[in-house]
Amino acid sequence: TNTQNLSTQDTPLLLGGIPDLTQVRLSGDIFYGAFLGVALLVSGVLMASANRVEAITLPVETIPLSEMRLEHDVAKMVAGYPIEDMLPYIVKHDRSTAAFIIGIAKKESNWGKHVPVTENGEDCYNYWGYRGEGSRGIAMGHGCFGSKKEAVRVISKRIDTLMKEYNRDTAEEMVVWKCGYSCDAQNPESVDKWISDVGYYADQVKN
Repeated sequence: TNTQNLSTQDTPLLLGGIPDLTQVRLSGDIFYGAFLGVALLVSGVLMASANRVEAITLPVETIPLSEMRLEHDVAKMVAGYPIEDMLPYIVKHDRSTAAFIIGIAKKESNWGKHVPVTENGEDCYNYWGYRGEGSRGIAMGHGCFGSKKEAVRVISKRIDTLMKEYNRDTAEEMVVWKCGYSCDAQNPESVDKWISDVGYYADQVKN
């Protein structure tokens, strides 16, 4: 028959043009080799990049335990009051300074609920009755600060000066904050109340 007379070289046509298996294996080997080479190159680049990233990684800042404890203690007292937003700056100071920052702010503004504001009604962040000038000048007879951070910086510096240079580390001695250097012109009951209230809240932080 015609089928029996076909030559071997015609066979691939009957089989749909299947190529020689030897050629297929050779092409596969070339492809695999190329793929392996690219994979090794990519791996090398990634490892080099990882080493560079590791080399420039910045150390993680650790928070001192004393600062964490102070924030924990004060946060419970001032939760829900405007001064709560100032805690990240307040806890940077030692406990004695922080105690008067909290104690005086409670007496002078109820921790930020009664404060001087600008003509536009903006908060001056002055929760301590501080009469010195702030970066936004004076508002309602008191200093007007430009930010919470500035407010804590100025107030803490003033308290530190009274404590360290003038040895005023009790509420009785710190009453100069209210009176100036003499309380003679002040109502004695008002003075005693100031000392009592500031002392109470400052002691809560100290202890």
